[in-house]
Amino acid sequence: MGDHVATGSLSTQERNPRSAVARTVLAAVVALFPLLNGVLAVAIEVLKPYEVQLPGWVFLWLNGALAAVTVITAGATRILAIPGVNAWLRKYAPIFAPEDN
Repeated sequence: MGDHVATGSLSTQERNPRSAVARTVLAAVVALFPLLNGVLAVAIEVLKPYEVQLPGWVFLWLNGALAAVTVITAGATRILAIPGVNAWLRKYAPIFAPEDN
């Protein structure tokens, strides 16, 4: 299992785990937060004819939940950047292993 690490051919995620995590967080912030808030804006418009208003806490709760999901995803990305984890993936689940450079 340690053969791959011993050869020195680590993936970019393994060589730069902070960058991998930062890119994951950036992708979530750029894509998911605007998407969530866009959907909420549409929901507000759809509900107007029915005189239904979403309480303010709904927005806070959903954005907080999305922030929590972003943190969990960043943690998973960091775990997947560990050389030992990638050695296991290369051996048992190669479809999920990073490409080597």
